[in-house]
Parts: sequence; C-alpha cells; structure tokens
Amino acid sequence: MEEKRNAQKKKKKKHISFLGFLVIAFVLIIAANIVANYGASLETTIVRNGSEESLIEADGYIFRDQTLIYAPADGYLYCEVPENERVSKGEVVMHIYKNEVNLSASNELKKIEQEISKLSEGLRTADVFSSDSTKIEQTIAQRLRSVPKAGVRNDIKKVSEISTEVNSLIEKRRIISGEAQAMDRTQELANLKKQKQDLEAKYNIERTIIHSPITGAFTSRLDGAEEKLSLKALENINLDYLKQLDKLSINPKTRDNVSAGEPCGKIVNNFSWSIAAKVPESSAEGLSVGSALSIRFPDIGTDTISGTITKITPAENGKLVLVINSNKYVDMIYSISKAKVQLIKNSYGGFKIPAKSLRMKDGTMGVYVIRSNKARFVPVELLYSGKEWVIVDEILQSAEHPSVLKLYDELIVNGKDIFEGKVMR
Repeated sequence: MEEKRNAQKKKKKKHISFLGFLVIAFVLIIAANIVANYGASLETTIVRNGSEESLIEADGYIFRDQTLIYAPADGYLYCEVPENERVSKGEVVMHIYKNEVNLSASNELKKIEQEISKLSEGLRTADVFSSDSTKIEQTIAQRLRSVPKAGVRNDIKKVSEISTEVNSLIEKRRIISGEAQAMDRTQELANLKKQKQDLEAKYNIERTIIHSPITGAFTSRLDGAEEKLSLKALENINLDYLKQLDKLSINPKTRDNVSAGEPCGKIVNNFSWSIAAKVPESSAEGLSVGSALSIRFPDIGTDTISGTITKITPAENGKLVLVINSNKYVDMIYSISKAKVQLIKNSYGGFKIPAKSLRMKDGTMGVYVIRSNKARFVPVELLYSGKEWVIVDEILQSAEHPSVLKLYDELIVNGKDIFEGKVMR
C-alpha cells in the first residue's frame, strides 16, 4: 500500500515538472523573439505630395534710386499719403505746420481740400471736352484699359479712382448727347474755398505744402544711408563694402518735426531695385550672371517675386556677394534698407518622403512599400535630397516603368531585414 502511494507521488512530480518545462520553454521563446526583434520595429508612413526648395538664406541690403525731399520750412511734419504708396510727380505728399494743429481740424481741412481738388478737376475736364464726345469715348476706353493692371497689383484705390473718373465721363457724355442737364458747380467750388479759409482762420493754421518731385513710392522713413544704397553704389560693390554697411546703424525713422533744409522724406523708384547679400561660395555654385532666381522676404510675407543675378563678386575666405535685380512691386519694401532674404534657386514638386526610407537594391535606388501585406521594392527617381526629406518624381505606370511609387502607398521608413516579398503582417 505504501509502495502504491509512493508511485503516485513520483508520477505527480513528473507531471508538474513537465508543465514547468513547457512554461519555461514558452517564456524563453518569447524572450528570444523580443531579443531578435529589439530595435527592429517596423516604421511606415503614407506617401503624399509635397515640395522643397533649394535656397540661400541671408541678410540683404536693398539698393535703389532714392530722391530725398527737403523741408522748405521749420515745423511739425504730417504725411498726406500712406507709407510705400505710389505717387505721381507734383502730388501733395506732406504738410509742414508752423504750429501743432488739432487732428480733427486737420482731417476736416484735408476733406475739404479733396473736394475742392475733385471739383476743380471736373470743371477743367468739362472745359477740355466741351462738346467732343469722341474724345470722351477715347478717354473712357483708355482709363478702362488701366483696370486689369491695377487689379494685378491689388491696387483697390486706383480701381476706385478709375471708376469715379469713368462715371464722371459717362455723365459728361450724357450731357453732350442731351440726355441730361449740366449743373453749374462754380458756386459750389467757391463755397468750399470759403470753408477752407474760415477753418484756417479759426484754428490759426499756417502750413507749407510739400509736393512729390518725381513719380515713385513715397516713404517718410529715413535711415541716412540713402546715398550708400543707391544703384550707382553697386558699381563698386564688394565684401568690404557690405562689411562697412554692417557697422552702420541703419534704422529707418519718421520725424515728427523738422527744420528748413533737412530731409523729411523720399521718393523711391519702385520699377527697378536690387538686393546685395553676402553668401557662402558653396551656396552660389552653379549660379552665374543672368541666372534667374525667386526672391522672398520672409519677414514681410510668403510670396515670391522674380529676379536676375547682375553681379557675383570674387570669393574671399569662402564668401562672395550676390547682387540680384528686380522690377517687381513688393509691399513695404521701399521703406526698409536691410532685410532677411531667401534666394530660391529651384523648387521641386513630387512625392515628399523621409530620406531614411531610400534603399539600394542591385545598384538601383528605390523604396519598399507594403502591398498585399508583403514588402515590394519600387525604383524611384530623386529630384531633391535634403537631410530629413527628399522629393522623388511622380512617374506614371507604363511598360517602361512597370512598378512605380503611388500616392497613398504605405512606405516602409525603417525596418530590419526587409527584402522583396517578405511577409510584413
């Protein structure tokens, strides 16, 4: 009986030992898999369209023709047009008041003067056209041709002015044809001039009008470097010249009051300007005089404008000066002399994928994607290579290209022992 119990105990111990062995074996297998796959976790992403730019970033100095406006009298300075607005020769741009003037009174006076100017212009136009309806038609057509150009520049004010003028011309045409009666505006003009005299007497307004000496973009912000940043100064531009500019404190400011003979504003030629920047010699590789670049001022906006390289100075200690000219309008650029600039050599569009997803197979560059749960190698054509991202060409599938990368493919970015046909899931 005792022998039977001992036999049962031995059998039970063997059964427990076998179960323990299975548990240990299972744990060891799991551990082995973890060790084997440690650091080799699969990383994928979805293929999407994107773009990258090959560009040069630098601090640039803006060179342009600038005509200084000098104060004809002492007093307090008031601008009549906004910064960077394009003005015509002879247009009123500033006033110098002998005494500080009430802002409300100044605005009221400005409004009356605008009405006088508009009415006077209307009377002069009426005399010119008299009964010449053909001339009116020609003038209307001429004014309307200016609308698309103003629209491209987003010059809403100009479009509004053209609209007002055309409506006035249409009314004159109706009067000539007998469809409407002409109004005598002479008395209205006289009343406005009387209002102006009364207002000036009431507030003791004594001022000097300043007209624009030429056509261009107006700015009241002066930095004292106007002569050093003229287009003529570019003739002898070099690295030393930019280093001298770096030492200057170029900080554009608007003055509240001026003395006679002092500069108080300027008119900038906005049809042709240049930017000069010191850049690494390696960044300018492949560029030459005549090469086209796109220019962006990141502190002003994201838009780009076209420019052409007009000068590349000899390199010194790995640096050189690039000079790019443009005739494009850039809002707010005419009142600053130094700005951060991005010179875009090329833009690339296609599939934007992580650089580390690129692989070589039998001497061919490509990537692995997951299709039907298996890894598939797809050749790619590299357009742009960066540290983090690359742009590859979006190629259509054909007999010449039987296997191509497609939009929304699941791209393998990182994984261990990836090969053609490997089951990934």
